[in-house]
Amino acid sequence: MANLLIVDDDANIRDSLRDRFVARGHDVSTAVDGKDALVKIRRERPDLVLLDLQMPELDGIGVLQKLQQDGIDLTVVVITAFGTVDRAVQAMKNGAYDFIQKPFEPALIEETVKRALERTTLQVENRALRAGKEEAGPVAEDPRSKEILELAGKAAKSSATVLLLGESGTGKEVLAHEIHRRSPRASGPFVAVNCVAIPETLLESELFGHEKGSFTGAIARRQGKVELAHRGTLFLDEIGDIAAGFQAKLLRVLQERAFERVGGNETISVDIRVVAATNRDLKTAVSEGKFREDLFYRLNVVSIPVPPLRERRGDIRVLVQKFVAGAARESRRPAPKVPEEVMKILEAQPWPGNVRELKNVVERAVVLLEGDELTPGDLPAEMMAGGGGGMPGGFHDQVAEQRKQIVKEALERCGGNQTRAAEMLGLQRTYLARLIRQMGL
Repeated sequence: MANLLIVDDDANIRDSLRDRFVARGHDVSTAVDGKDALVKIRRERPDLVLLDLQMPELDGIGVLQKLQQDGIDLTVVVITAFGTVDRAVQAMKNGAYDFIQKPFEPALIEETVKRALERTTLQVENRALRAGKEEAGPVAEDPRSKEILELAGKAAKSSATVLLLGESGTGKEVLAHEIHRRSPRASGPFVAVNCVAIPETLLESELFGHEKGSFTGAIARRQGKVELAHRGTLFLDEIGDIAAGFQAKLLRVLQERAFERVGGNETISVDIRVVAATNRDLKTAVSEGKFREDLFYRLNVVSIPVPPLRERRGDIRVLVQKFVAGAARESRRPAPKVPEEVMKILEAQPWPGNVRELKNVVERAVVLLEGDELTPGDLPAEMMAGGGGGMPGGFHDQVAEQRKQIVKEALERCGGNQTRAAEMLGLQRTYLARLIRQMGL
């Protein structure tokens, strides 16, 4: 059923319409004039507005014009008195879907509302389809994010190696995808390798491939990720964690775009563009002798810092809506509403786990939601304790407890299967296993 807002300065009409549509199972709120209507529209975002045109102070036309100015897209049916069809036409030019005349037949208004709600449903589905196509793309509402996206766009035009720097969970892989999408190599493959998730003994085979019989279990020739990325983009995530012994082999690929498969003698040349990412301070690692200086300079041709979510809070609102829509599609349910109260709580959080943590919190809330609107009670309890500021027990203790609870719930939902839990949380299995040990779970 839908959420309706009835706007009319005539109490009899308001009450009559409210009772009629409540009886049909809809949630109905009312407003006495245009100003009251705008307040409730911004707060409640109804599915449909029944709007009287003739009202004191701010009339129906004024409400429609204000909605257009604010970029609020709603389905509105206007109510007009007999003999004022020209006003109804004006209303439709200002965004109204349809109009009905007073006095109206009950069957007519019910049919009009039914058609209007079908239109609303179609709009929601179309937005969901567009969101599905765009979901993998980066969100850039915050000024800092816009700067980063602009820099990424410039870098994409060349074949220069790009190094993305930032904390875990900030969306570095999403940005790498965007660089590939905007590049001349967009029609080629995008091949991602998480360097920390692959044991050191298998990393060479994973990247370079192997010949049949080159080691136990190598029952056939296998192409590696570097070869598969030919004429496309190779994304090396967590590049700062690769072992010192492997760094020289990777350096050769960057310098010569050539390699040999494990157990093979043939030199294979590739045409690839490399994008790498790390949450480490590579300059410090170089000074400490943990990372090759020549490899660092080969990687650091174009460096793009990806700021943590707490430094680009302007993205949070759009990210929340994006994750709500995605979780709703996965759960095969209508996307629930996110009231302003909930949004402000989410915007106030420190988000030490960045976008990945925000996504987990939102998806968990949507999956477990029984109604059609998120409430503060659907969020982790510690978030309600001051909305992220002044939390009892100390900031770091609260963050640690929240992370532990998220991991615990994921394990419970996955029956203790760490691989499935890692996928749900957007973490590497090896990293999740380390967290589980640290947390004593």
